[in-house]
Amino acid sequence: MTDQSASTVSSDQEGIRNLLVRLQAQSLKVDFQVQREIALSLVLKPYLDPITAQYLAPLPEEIALAEWYLYADFFPTDGHPSLIEQVRDTITEHVPEEERLWLDPVRHSYMDLLQVVEIDQEAHPPRLHLQSLGDQQAFDVPYMEETPVQKDRVLLTRLIRGTSGNYLPGPPLVLSLAMGQTLLAFTHDLRREIEFNTGNFALAEWPEFTNHYGYLFIWGLARLRGGAMATADAQVTYWNEKGERFLYAIAFYEHHEFHTLATGLDEWEYLSPTPQPTTPDGEANPKKVWFQHAQEEQSPSYAVARFTLTPTQLTVEADTADRLDAIKHQLASTFGFSLQFRGEAVNTPPHSLPHVDLLADTYIAPSVTVSVKEEHKFLSTFLEKIYLDWAEHPSPALNGKTPRQYCREVQNKTEVAKLIDQMEQHDLGFQRTGERAYDYSILRAHIGL
Repeated sequence: MTDQSASTVSSDQEGIRNLLVRLQAQSLKVDFQVQREIALSLVLKPYLDPITAQYLAPLPEEIALAEWYLYADFFPTDGHPSLIEQVRDTITEHVPEEERLWLDPVRHSYMDLLQVVEIDQEAHPPRLHLQSLGDQQAFDVPYMEETPVQKDRVLLTRLIRGTSGNYLPGPPLVLSLAMGQTLLAFTHDLRREIEFNTGNFALAEWPEFTNHYGYLFIWGLARLRGGAMATADAQVTYWNEKGERFLYAIAFYEHHEFHTLATGLDEWEYLSPTPQPTTPDGEANPKKVWFQHAQEEQSPSYAVARFTLTPTQLTVEADTADRLDAIKHQLASTFGFSLQFRGEAVNTPPHSLPHVDLLADTYIAPSVTVSVKEEHKFLSTFLEKIYLDWAEHPSPALNGKTPRQYCREVQNKTEVAKLIDQMEQHDLGFQRTGERAYDYSILRAHIGL
């Protein structure tokens, strides 16, 4: 971090460069390690949450800003003087005057959101003209070759105002204007909450506030990044290897009113029935299938939901959990107790979270292709969960008795055996991948067939 910081300071400012090295060395001393951990943990608190840490990590620029909070803003909790005070009061080694000149500017530096108003390439050296989003103060700093920026970008950085000029001690975190403004709004909300809880309205002065609570920028940015990531992830579309929409949201029902349900679903205007081939003996197939299609502009229609009705089961597959939820509500209002809900799968297929570009105003998540192997594993897990306790659940096809109870009371296992044969014949995995996703001999063994 020190090398990066030093590289952005002009060569005639050896004093601040050497001071940064000294502050870092002081912070790494053995007796200060606990305080160092306290300071860094405070700034990076959102990223230390076990749940958040699974999908979000601090950016290098955020870690650098956390170290700067330690150097300039943090007051130890164990009686130690601050790092600035330790360097100022040291008597064991000589601190040159050119370093001491920077102690006060560093102590009064603060984090800020600075909008790039103009880039003066004709100046020698080139300069950036900046304006604080917080209090509209104007500043100019040397142009940073290591971090090229554009007009109207927003820099999350620390501003050091020295007697010979203003400096940004390290590569800033560059944001789009929209993201910078949103981060400012988050920070204002936190500031108002602190003022209300503490009664300290002196924080209304922007430099005073950011000098004490600059780490709230990091907290707000973590919230912003997490929200943007969730928004982008919710927009991910899933496809199978055939180029069809992957229907990962599944609801499973049992019933004993095939004709009633078939007639009712035929009346749903947005469903398109699909003719089924006849059985080997020439009879009508005891299964009906409907598709719901979506039409996007300048693209062909594709299926976003499928309804598969067999004599004892109804399976609904959809491309999103929200669509499945809407369908479930319509099924409940249309058919009521004719359908017995047995379970659902609504978790998206495993995939990497989409990258969030801090310079973008919108987020477009790339699509994900689910392999046949992954699809089969997904369906196997779903059907195993559905059938785990099947033998113990009342079945509409068995007069409301559980399969085990029916076999015991009727003393005839034929009907239950037919049910399992039918379930195996219409296995969801076989329909989608050509390979059965569940071992139905497990059900037969449960019943003693």
